[in-house]
Amino acid sequence: MSEQNQTRYTLLQRACDLHDEQAWEEFVGHYRRFIFYILQEMGVAAGDIEDVAQQVFLSLTKDLSRYDQSRARFRTWLSTVIRNAALVYFRKRKSSRERIRIFGEEQNMESLAQPSDIDQRIEQEWAAYVANLAMMRVREVFQGQAVEVFELGLDGLSVTDIAEKTGLAVASVYTLRKRVKKRLYLEIRAIVAELEPS
Repeated sequence: MSEQNQTRYTLLQRACDLHDEQAWEEFVGHYRRFIFYILQEMGVAAGDIEDVAQQVFLSLTKDLSRYDQSRARFRTWLSTVIRNAALVYFRKRKSSRERIRIFGEEQNMESLAQPSDIDQRIEQEWAAYVANLAMMRVREVFQGQAVEVFELGLDGLSVTDIAEKTGLAVASVYTLRKRVKKRLYLEIRAIVAELEPS
């Protein structure tokens, strides 16, 4: 089985083994950008994001083996780890008491049923993250104007306008859009299977 087709749960299990450096590097590669984005959204200073992200990864090296997929989705659990690292960061900054209150010091961290504003932003970023990864994979598969046609459709151009802009026949525009959309859907499903244990 290729690494790209491995389920994320298998990678999570492998990443728990501190001697499996390849699994850990792959794990970090999948989640680093997401962690940085969430820390930025929570208001961690740009110069401190790298340090706080390192604290997140340090926590993950200790706690990853205790993740229980029957209790929460992985991204929900990961979001809690990120939020906790950010709260520790804000607690260390005496002048940031307001941010601590905003991002949940008074929240019950055990209650994941009532999402806060940051939880909703995390969900939105997760969807965008998965879509961007899928689109990167789609760009590797299609050549020519297929991706351009699809993206012009996302920009709101009609099939006729796309055909005129690209010099393609209307039927070709429909065909290319359909192929890219189908492949994007398949890539999103594959990425979700990789990144989220089920």
